Order: sequence, then structure tokens, then C-alpha cells
Amino acid sequence: MRHWPFSTRRIKTELALIALFNLISFLLFVHFELFDKLDDWFHSHPDSSLDEVLLIGFTLAISMSIFAVRRLKEASSLLKALRRQAERDEVTGLANRRRANQALQRETERSYRSGRRYSVLLIDLDHFKSINDTHGHLIGDMVLQRFGKVLQRRARQLDTIARWGGEEFIVICPETEQQGALTLAENISALLKEIDVAPVAQVTASIGVATLTDDDTPDSLVHRADMHLYAAKQAGRNRVVGDAQTSEASQLQA
Repeated sequence: MRHWPFSTRRIKTELALIALFNLISFLLFVHFELFDKLDDWFHSHPDSSLDEVLLIGFTLAISMSIFAVRRLKEASSLLKALRRQAERDEVTGLANRRRANQALQRETERSYRSGRRYSVLLIDLDHFKSINDTHGHLIGDMVLQRFGKVLQRRARQLDTIARWGGEEFIVICPETEQQGALTLAENISALLKEIDVAPVAQVTASIGVATLTDDDTPDSLVHRADMHLYAAKQAGRNRVVGDAQTSEASQLQA
């Protein structure tokens, strides 16, 4: 696991060590009666002033403490910014695949504990490569950004929305059964009509929907959603395919 070059815990540890060092120094001065010896030395040198030296030392100690506290705050802010950057997609501002994988693991464990299943939507923008090739990557990025806003507007606050890779997105829906996830997918598909990025004529998407089963792992759940997404593309794109439709198709073939 890669570690950050610094952390709040490390800086706090350094400050604690500095405080401990100062305390030990003070105790040593008391134990060896160094304060009395210093006092005797200053009395034998009338040109020096113990009060002035102590004042200077106290001022330096306060200044170092203020500097250390400010450094701690700056480091904490930078650390938070770096963590946000590591978990965000730079084009859309959505969560990235790393954060999505963390959410999948978390929701799987929570579902097994609570008995409440969750669902996953895997979404692929249709013919996105053609948009990039025809109109350029700048227009392509604008389409991705607008689609990200559509997802944010339609999904719930507790859902995790992430760019899975390329033109693929994932929506992780806690405590959501298959029918609720299918309804969300259909609503997202309908909202795509509102994406207006000239000169792109129309934006559509294929969506695969899978709901956690007793035998699922995060990987198997996403794999099943990916299979449904592939089925949606094979059926002509611009449609939603979930566990129910795939089961019905399998029964008809049997």
C-alpha cells in the first residue's frame, strides 16, 4: 500500500515528541539544579539579565508553537485535498473507479449484515467513440460532464456515482431491489434527451442492472451488470437490461 509523504498523525507525533523533549529538558534542569547555577552565573555577570533571557526563550517557544500549529493546519488541508483528488475523476468531478470499488465492498458487507440488498447500474454511452472521432475530445469531455450532471440530478444522495472508465459509469444504489434500480435506469435514459452539446445530435446510453444475490461478491455483481450491458448493446443499444429480463430470455431459450 502506498503511503502519503506526510500525514496528520505523523505531524501530531512530531509535535508530541517536541513537547516530550522540552519536558525532559526541564526535568533535567531541575534535577541537576541548573537553574540555580544559571542564576549564580547571571549574578556574577551584572551586564546580563536573566529576565531578558527567559523572556527571549519564552517568546521563541511561543513562536515555534504557533508555527507548528499553522503547519499542522496547512498539512491537514493539503492532505484532504490530495485525498479528494485521488478519489475524483478529473473530467467529470465524479468519484473514480478506486472509490467505486471501495463503495462496492462496503455495500456488499453491509448488505450481508442487514439482509437488505443493493443494486448496481453499469452505463455505457452509445457510440461515444464516434463522437470523439467526429467532433474531437473537447466535445466528448463536454458530453461526459453533462451526463455526469444528469446522474447527480437523478440519483439519490446516498448513491455512489462514479466514472468506471472511458465512457462507462457506475451507480451503486444501497438498499435498492431490482425493480427500483430498473426504474432509476429508465429515468436516467429518459433524461439523456436533455443533454444538448452542439454539434452532437443525440446522446443515448445502454444500461445493465444487477442486484446482489446471496452468492455474489463485488466482482461477480459488477460482472453480471456488465453482461446485461452487453446484452443491451446487442439488442440495439439505447435500452435497459436487468436480471429479470435476462432470466426471462434464458427461460424462453430453454
